[in-house]
Amino acid sequence: MCSPWDVRTICTVWTPRSKVLKSAVITHNRLVAGSNPAGPTYYLMKPSGFVEISLILLITLGCMPAPTEATPRPSPAPINFTNTTVSLTFDDGAADNYAVRPILSERGLHATFYIVSGFTGTEGYMTAGQLRDLFEDGNEIGGHTLNHTKLTEVRGADLEREICQDRQNLLDHGFEVTSFAYPFGHYDEVSKQVVKDCGYANARAVTGGPDAIPPEDPFALQAMPYIVQDTTINKLMRYVTGAEVEGGGWVILVFHRVCTGYNEYAIDLETFTNLADWLAYQRDLNGLVIKTVGEVIGR
Repeated sequence: MCSPWDVRTICTVWTPRSKVLKSAVITHNRLVAGSNPAGPTYYLMKPSGFVEISLILLITLGCMPAPTEATPRPSPAPINFTNTTVSLTFDDGAADNYAVRPILSERGLHATFYIVSGFTGTEGYMTAGQLRDLFEDGNEIGGHTLNHTKLTEVRGADLEREICQDRQNLLDHGFEVTSFAYPFGHYDEVSKQVVKDCGYANARAVTGGPDAIPPEDPFALQAMPYIVQDTTINKLMRYVTGAEVEGGGWVILVFHRVCTGYNEYAIDLETFTNLADWLAYQRDLNGLVIKTVGEVIGR
């Protein structure tokens, strides 16, 4: 997000509908605004009006949000759930995932966090203490390899190390670790067998959902498509309601980053909050079941 208080601020916004790159550059008492390729327009202002006009332009271009009242929650779908379960899963253990902790806790929701243990505590990833907080809240900690390695590209001792040492690292932190997720969703019969041999009770892929309960293959759990930057709240709700309409099933949602920015595999915190509100509402009033992966499998 851009801030008008910087001495020099550059903010660019790509708007897919118009396919125009809008920009704003602020330097002391001059504000430059424009859209590529037409060229910029220059505004020279007295200091007294600089901040106000800068704010208006930044809001207009989308470089910062306009002050508004709380975003309305999505309307609950008029449907009764009789055979649908939702699992919220987070891959990799990115530091921004920790922001969902109070959102889950306040609504009595629990998620499965698949952790790359070799990254724990490094820059951009959650610490062991943060994972402990999530675990003590009732969330599940699962494995996601030692170094986020494509398991179809390693064999022998290297394959075992990626899967087994990762689980052992998490066990050493005091977590109960029974669920695994294949990095990038890549696996084969060899890697699947190692996952079993290392003590896991299930393993999640990244396509093919919704799955059935019980699943046909607990070591190839089928998830919904990756949640990415342009995945809307309405689409997420349709994943859930659509499963019920088709007779029910297991809707496994896969999140990576929780932030606002330019990461393709990100959901912003507001959208996730709205989703959590909707899921909790459907659970409380319409019978939707929300469990961790381990709870569904019966760890």
